[in-house]
Amino acid sequence: SGDSHELLEIGPERHGRSGTAGACGGGDSASEGSNFDLSGAPGSLLANPTALTSLTPQAFQAAAPATLFQVAGVPRCTVTFNYFQYGTVGGAGEKTTASSGLMVPSGSDPACTGPRPVLLYAHGTSVDKNKNMASPQDSEAALVAALYAAQGYIVVAPNFAGYEASTQPYHPYLNLEQQAKDVIDALSAARKGFAAVGASASSKLFVSGYSAGGFVSMAAQRALQLAGTPVTAGARLSGSY
Repeated sequence: SGDSHELLEIGPERHGRSGTAGACGGGDSASEGSNFDLSGAPGSLLANPTALTSLTPQAFQAAAPATLFQVAGVPRCTVTFNYFQYGTVGGAGEKTTASSGLMVPSGSDPACTGPRPVLLYAHGTSVDKNKNMASPQDSEAALVAALYAAQGYIVVAPNFAGYEASTQPYHPYLNLEQQAKDVIDALSAARKGFAAVGASASSKLFVSGYSAGGFVSMAAQRALQLAGTPVTAGARLSGSY
């Protein structure tokens, strides 16, 4: 599950290690509501989120297979795919970094305006070190975007420690405590960058994931609730529970 392949033809992406400096530079002119730092502490936002591309409902439908929207429904919102890096911990509690996608809906449809619900999504197993949930060329990211972001949800979809531009040399697979902390750190960091990308969040928080990500989302929801963070609802598919 979670295999990556090109789904949308949208041109080259700007992300990864080489994109970090550009993201930092972009932060200097971003909204004063941003709150990034270079401490690398768990939950820290290392630079303001960088917009990779935006897809209008029409462009999304033109670029993706029609069967996708038979499942997801007709897109209602423009989706901007943003990329950011954040501080988190490894399997032994060591300090490390990871990266994440942040999908932000916009548009005139009532589903796209005002404070929007937030979805924290954990991806499925992938053997691709470069898997990037900030890219609509990733099939899983495109599916999540169609199902949620294009319907008015702000989506935080971390790549996990060990993937993409993470400084972690390994991925702590199905490590309950570490992976729960990892995705919660992504959520904390994303919220610090919401203002910089024009994301207005409501109080509603949903937690979901697929396959191994189903396990991760269940662990994250448990940790959030134990910490006193309200979760509106959780749902996961085909998880290794």
